[in-house]
This record gives sequence, structure tokens and C-alpha cells, in this order.
Amino acid sequence: MTQTTYNTTSKVEKYFLDNNNELSESYQLYNVPVIIVDNYVELGRLTALRFLEWVALNPGGSVALPTGKTPEFFIKWTQHYLQHWDREMQQGILAKIGLDKKLKPDMKSLHYFQLDEFFPIDPEHERSFIYFVKKFYVNGLGLNPKNVHLIDTYHFKKSHKKLLGNISNVGKVFPDGIIDLSLRIAKPSNERDILKQKAIRCFDEFCNQYEDDIRNAGGIGFFLGGIGPDGHIAFNVRGSSHYSHTRLTNINYETQAALATDLGGIELVRKKAVITMGLQTITYNPDAVVIIIAAGESKARVVADALQHEPMLEYPATCLQKLQHSRFFMTKSSTKFLILSKDNIHKLQNQKQLTVNYADKLLIEGALRKNVSLMELAKSDAHISLDADPAWQIATGLSQTSLEHLAEQCHQHLQESIERGVKLPHNSRILHTAPHHDDIELAYFPLLHHLVRSENIENYFVYCTSGFTAVTDHYLLSCLQDLHAVFQNGISYEPDIFKQLQSMDNLKDDITGYLNAIAQQNPDSQHFYKSTRLARQLLNDRAMSDFDQFNDYVNDLVKMVAAQEPGRKEPDIVKLMKGWLREFEAELAWAHLGINVDHVSHLRLHFYSDDIFPEYPNYELDVRPIEKLLEKIKPTIITLALDPEGSGPDTHYKTLIALAEAIDRYVENHRAMKIRIWGYRNVWSRYDVYDVNTIIPVSLNSLAVLHNLFNNCFLSQKSASFPSHELDGTFSELAQKIWVEQHDMVMKLMGYDFFYNSPNPLLRRAYAAIFLKDMSYPEFSRYIESVRRLLKTKEELEM
Repeated sequence: MTQTTYNTTSKVEKYFLDNNNELSESYQLYNVPVIIVDNYVELGRLTALRFLEWVALNPGGSVALPTGKTPEFFIKWTQHYLQHWDREMQQGILAKIGLDKKLKPDMKSLHYFQLDEFFPIDPEHERSFIYFVKKFYVNGLGLNPKNVHLIDTYHFKKSHKKLLGNISNVGKVFPDGIIDLSLRIAKPSNERDILKQKAIRCFDEFCNQYEDDIRNAGGIGFFLGGIGPDGHIAFNVRGSSHYSHTRLTNINYETQAALATDLGGIELVRKKAVITMGLQTITYNPDAVVIIIAAGESKARVVADALQHEPMLEYPATCLQKLQHSRFFMTKSSTKFLILSKDNIHKLQNQKQLTVNYADKLLIEGALRKNVSLMELAKSDAHISLDADPAWQIATGLSQTSLEHLAEQCHQHLQESIERGVKLPHNSRILHTAPHHDDIELAYFPLLHHLVRSENIENYFVYCTSGFTAVTDHYLLSCLQDLHAVFQNGISYEPDIFKQLQSMDNLKDDITGYLNAIAQQNPDSQHFYKSTRLARQLLNDRAMSDFDQFNDYVNDLVKMVAAQEPGRKEPDIVKLMKGWLREFEAELAWAHLGINVDHVSHLRLHFYSDDIFPEYPNYELDVRPIEKLLEKIKPTIITLALDPEGSGPDTHYKTLIALAEAIDRYVENHRAMKIRIWGYRNVWSRYDVYDVNTIIPVSLNSLAVLHNLFNNCFLSQKSASFPSHELDGTFSELAQKIWVEQHDMVMKLMGYDFFYNSPNPLLRRAYAAIFLKDMSYPEFSRYIESVRRLLKTKEELEM
């Protein structure tokens, strides 16, 4: 097996390095070269141009490209440049880069190797990676199907069918979907286990052959991949050997959680195994160009681990350090935890690229590392040396003040933030906005517990999306079965009830009945009122008035959902029903606190979908509805999810895009109104303490109320089917974990006595803390300038 020699020269990399050199003085600190761009749309452009340059220089080369959401803008920019190659070569970015005009990428000449795949999954399933490859790389980019090497984990090769008694697919061997790889070496106890063992060994042979195919092709010449929440490359999870080959293997919890949305819930992902290229497979050819792309703060920690550690199994991407042409292409937000040299920091300060609180960041991070409070640092007689932490010297140089004075300033800022957190606004109309139906509760519910009790504050709630993707088929099926049972056992004898359900004027009855059932500890009654709400929505949607007709319709829905394969494209009625269930949950939550249903709005914005690459907000369909609501309520305070780019569900970021434009237009029409913006974060991302100006103390009682509300109202989320990779549990448990960690951090900085010897009972009883960013409109507008730049770059793509 020989390794193909590839042309790895790159004018694209030089062009982008010359135009994005903010961290150039720190590059020697990283073990793999990096190129950093402003946002994930620009990241897609960089990656597409580097790929097309490589293809033009290496016709017939072997490539491996990623699937899923990671390559969205890589694919879109690649399509854009392929369609406009001549124009771009004459007067566009290709001309600026200086690519050879005689060369042009020949996509059909490439040999493509699939990175990985779920085991098992039907290749016709919309969430299979084979389906993705055919749709976006073969049909989208023009790869030659004859040169595309796929990982079919569903169908047996002809040579294996005879061994397996002519069974055609894996689904028939594993009817329950559970893949137990221990059968590979275990002694089978029955005929079924013997069959399963044979099937596993057949795919072990497939993996060996796939590995040989890659090596016989000279190895991968161009590899593009993302990096997972545990640092995985392809499905080489944390702890994978750097000498691993293509194999059938299991994945860890973090990776399962990240994949839960793709396959209809983590319960289903846990049953599966995967086939993946190994790390040695990827790095087999020493000439390989291996690019890892990372966007957003959520990737910042795993990126730093990959770039700042020597090769070790804990960090899979460290295996790339042995390749001369491996690269990390990143957005600025994903560099958060990278070490910066002292010279680099001062350069960024001179270029006004540092945040205004960067000195505070260095001081506070050093204080937490050394476990000293800010007041200890502020005391001149404490004799704490600047040399105790290297960051302190830089911090004092940036702020041009002493360590003691800087510590005193930071202490004062945190104290003011806490004081702001225990005071309620007066005479306010607050519009609480959320992308999903539990986002507000998981961000600042303990604060709301106080806001709703004030006679001077009027609270309104708006949910921007229907949230249907967070509801499993299993939960919807259970609700439809409850509805069917209710009609069979009760409502069929009560024609007046059925008639009342045909009206949408009595939504409050469903809520009141459900909450009374909670008080009475009567689960059957809870199911009844949840069923009446679902019936009311279905009757209204289908304009039905005949009982028997409706009963048959519900029965048909039960059969349809029961037969539906999780993860596949859903009929519109299924999306509607899942959204209705989420909306009912949110209304129940606020009814707990006495908020009427007329103060809760559901916008069901158009951009939200279950497409692999959902649309971006459209003015008429997504921004205008928000604008109308703002005009109707005329809020003085607007809360919104202020998640950074590329963190958590992209629904949060796209909702922010829509809200920002609506707020811009609203402010333009109401210049005299000095609105405030409260930016919150929840389980998907978190603030650093130096980034906020409002810190809300949280009591144990508030935590208990949150869990009670979450478990009683958000029934679709109790099973945590779409969890965070941080915690194998419910979102309310994760919210508490985050708030407790934030409180511990603040207590270390402020000192134990500040809280537990305080004259304020709100501080003495605090065991958790919520961080908020309270901004004026101009401050908010400046804060989201990066969003506006992203949209401007995206406009270039669409030209």
C-alpha cells in the first residue's frame, strides 16, 4: 500500500492569515496551526476556498467530508464558487487570492470516503449520513457516484447473506434495535445471539475492507471534520487510540446527547453503535491536509484542549499534531480559552480589539485559580505579589492601576451587580421572550417568582417557535392514546363536553382543571385535561363537529404515530400536535403564578423547522409578527436569550436575529421610550461573572419550586430525551447545577461573610445565583454587532 503524494501549497491560507492576524503573536503557543475568522459564515467561506484550491491542485484525490449541521456553510460556499468560478476568478475573491487561472476544480474526479455512520440505520432514512452524502455531496457538489465509498450499516454484502441465512438487513437481526457489541467475543446463549454475533463479525470484516480501500487509494488527501463536545473527531470519542482503524464501536454519553435530535431521542441513540474511520486512518498519509472547523463558544474548551496539550488519548484531535498540514479553522468566539501571549494582548489593546473588561477577566480568573477573594487582593497589607499569577501583571498593565485598586474596582462592580439583582424594577411592562417553551424557566425562573408578585410590574410572555422538535414520538403517542381513552371512557357519554371542546374560548378551563389535578395529586385528572386541550386544538384545526368522525380521526392518528420511524420527516399534523403540547406546558407554568393565558403569545415563527439546514429569519414571516407584538404590548423591558454564536441549538441564535431586527424597528418608531434589554442564558451556554451586571441570589425554596413546576408542567421534557451533553438528567437539574456553580464562584470572589453575615436575608439564604446582562438599547445594539456582520457576510453568499 503506497501513500499518494499531494500538492499541499496554499495561497488561500496565506490570504486569510494576512487578513485575520489578531492572534498571530500567539500562534507559537498552539500545537496545530490555526486560522481565525469572524463568524461561522466566514468560516464556511474559508473552508470552501481551501477545499476547492486543493481539488484544483490534486485532481483524482481522496477526500473525506463531514455530515450533519457542521458543514452547512462549507457546502453553500462551495456551491457558490463552483457556480461562479469564472466570475470570481476574474474580479472576485479568487482573483484577490491569486489562484492559477489555468486550474479549475474537477469534482467528478474525486474519490470520496464517508467518515462514519450510525449502526444500524437504513440508508434511505433522512438522518442517515449516506442520505446526507448523496443529497449534498453527490447531487449538491457533483461528486461521481462511482467514486463514492459509503458505509452502509443496514444491508449485508452478498457474501455475508448466505452466512446469515439469506437475511437481507441488520434490522431483522436486531429487531429491538439494541446493539450489544460484547457479543463479538461472548459465548452466545441462544440462536438469536448466534445470529447477532455473526452480524457483528460481518461488519468487522466490512470495516477491515473499508480500511484497506482507503489505504489502497493512497490514504485520505483532504479531510474536513468538526469537533464534538468531548473533542471527538469523526466518532473517535475521548479516549480513542491514536492508532485506531475503521471499526464498529460504541460512543460515550456526550456524543449520544449531541446526536439525540437526529434520531428522535437519546433513548434510541443509546441502543445504537457506530462505524467510524479511526484516527490512524485519518492521519495515514503524511501529506494529508486535515482541517478541523470549530464555531462558537461551545467549542472553545475542546479546541483549547486540542491545541494546548501534547498528544494524549483524552484529547483525540491531538493526534493531528504529527501532520505537517493539519489545521484548525475557527471563529473568534471559539478562541475564548486559548492562551494569548503578553505581546498579543497589548497588540489587541492597541487595536481596540479587547473587551473593555479584559483586565477584570484576567484579575478574576487569577483570583479563582489562587482561591483568594477580591477583598484580600484589595488590602495593601495582604502582601500578595503580582508575581503570584502571571495574568495579574498583564491586568495591571492594561488598566494602568495597582493590583489593589483593580481588585477593589472588581469587588465594587460585583457588589453593585448583586444589589441590582435583589431590587425589582418599578412601573414596568416586561415582555419575556423565548425561543423554546422552557427557556425562560431554565434561565431565570427564581427572578420571575418575585416579578409576578409585584403590583407595579406587568408580565407578558412570547414563545417564538413551536418547539415541536423537542417532543418525542413516544410522548406524542402516549398523549394521543390518553385522548382516545378519554373519549372512549367518558366524553362519549357527555355530549355537552364535546360541544364545549369545539370552542377555543375556554382554554383557561383546561389549565385550571389541570392545575387543580396537580393540587389533588390526581394523575388521571391531569391526563384528562391535557387530553381536552389536545382535543380542542384538533377539533379547531380540522373544523370537525361530529363525535364519531373525530374519534375515528384520533384513532388514525394513533396508528400513524405508532408506525412512524423516529427521526424521519414528520407530517405537518404531527408537528402541529407536538407544538400544541409544548404551548400548553408553557401556559401551565405561568398559570402556576397567576398569569392569564391572554398574557402568553405563541408566534410559531416560520424559520423554525426540522430541516438539517433550517432557514434564516424572513422579515414578513418572522420579524413582522414580533414587531406587531411589540407595538401591541409596548414593553419597557424585553428579555431575550443572548447565547453566543454556535452555542446550543441554533434556534436561539436565529431567534436573536429576528428579535434584534424587530427591536431595531420598534425603537425607530418609539425613540422617546428608553427600553431596557435583559440578556439571559440558560443550560446551553453561560456567562462569565465579569460579563454581567446583574447577579440574582437564589434560595433553596426557589430551586424546589422550579423542579416542582418543571416536573408537573413540562411533561414532554421529564424523560430528558434531548439532553445537554453536560448532564445526564433533566434540564431543571442542569439549571440548578449551573446556578450553584455560579454562586460558588461569586462567594469565592466576594468572601463567605459577604453572604452569610449579610443583614439582607436574600443574601443569607442564597445557595445559587443567576447571571443577567441588563442593557440599554444602544448597549444591546453594540453587543450584537457580530450578528450584523454575520448577516452581511451571508448576504454576499446569496448574491
